[in-house]
Amino acid sequence: MFQRISLAAAAMSLVTLAACSTATDGLAPSANFTVHGSAAAAPGTAAALAAPSATTGDPSSLTIGMYALYISANEDCSAPVLVDDHGATPQDKDFYSNPILFSGSPAAGSYQCVAIKMSDVIRMKPATSFGNCVAGTEYAGDIYRAGETDWKDVNLNPIIGTGTDSSPADDQVTIFLTRNPAAAIARGLSHHQVLQLGSNLIVPGQSTFYWNGQGTVVDEGGQCGINPGAPDFR
Repeated sequence: MFQRISLAAAAMSLVTLAACSTATDGLAPSANFTVHGSAAAAPGTAAALAAPSATTGDPSSLTIGMYALYISANEDCSAPVLVDDHGATPQDKDFYSNPILFSGSPAAGSYQCVAIKMSDVIRMKPATSFGNCVAGTEYAGDIYRAGETDWKDVNLNPIIGTGTDSSPADDQVTIFLTRNPAAAIARGLSHHQVLQLGSNLIVPGQSTFYWNGQGTVVDEGGQCGINPGAPDFR
């Protein structure tokens, strides 16, 4: 089955981002900050570990709906600034196609927190057939389910989980990446949705969100699903 991603336990190492250009006088601002997606492991890191004793495989596609990206100059993620908003309908991004997840023109500076608003329904296709997993068949799973209420949005409003593994429902959840997770948690965020940011986010710049999904497709409990990867953000 699909497991709820305990984000605080995920091994994430986040580093500074490379610079690029800003807008000119009198013109609509061009995007000076871009986030790409990748299903691979970040350069120099190990592949994700498969769940012990489970039959495992690799995904050939991994699709996540993206809603919005915020950044904050504060380590507790207060006063977030909206960078890009895809609206009420998420933009589906297959991390195996190295998509652009977000782009925008926030003010140049050094930011201590990044917040990614995304769907909690993750869809994947196994690369090979094994057990209850059929190659090329899409499976959907819910990572924030009915009965879960501890996650918050950027304004600290509670997010109420809906859906189950057998009947996934789209909830707009937010992942926070911060230089000081303890400060964000003390402000009211759940430790399940907060990750360590290795260094400040520099704008202008560009980055890649590496999902690292190798070996994460599993056949457990009579269901084909996916375990959390080992995300990295560079």
